[in-house]
Amino acid sequence: MRRRLTLIVTLSFLSSLGAGLLGPVYPLFVLNRFSVSVVDVGFLLTVFGFSSALFKVIAGKMVDAYDKEKIFLSGVILGAACSLAYIFASDVIQLYLLEFLSGVSYALEDPARLVIISEMGGRKRKGLIFGISESAYELAGSFAALIAALIVSNFGFESIFIACSGCQIMSGLVILGSSKKI
Repeated sequence: MRRRLTLIVTLSFLSSLGAGLLGPVYPLFVLNRFSVSVVDVGFLLTVFGFSSALFKVIAGKMVDAYDKEKIFLSGVILGAACSLAYIFASDVIQLYLLEFLSGVSYALEDPARLVIISEMGGRKRKGLIFGISESAYELAGSFAALIAALIVSNFGFESIFIACSGCQIMSGLVILGSSKKI
């Protein structure tokens, strides 16, 4: 059980950091790098939210029909690529595309992650396992703001995209390394 809890906490923490590191500094990145308004930033974030919400239903159906680890890894690969692509974005249209694809990535990862965690918990401890998982997810999200500020202020925006990509890849490696041992 201890091994499962460690995997759950690690997976939740890395998944949250993979997306959460960018969130606190993303508006600053957009406003500093592109000639846009705060309203444009709001539209960009809305594109992410809508694409994520719409594709979670499809992704959930895919998780039921196909291998949950493969769906999760598909989201991880897409998310890691999107995180790195922000470094090369040169206009706001590219940002809209990246927000859309990032939303799809998150949609692929989230239902698959929750099913993986649910199956790790067994029948009797699902509530406890979800509580631990979501606590780890929220703690990572809470630390993400401070970590992101430190990374950006010391190393620049490009470093935050590399860190996000790295966290996403590491969460994928956790699943690859544990999928046969769960």
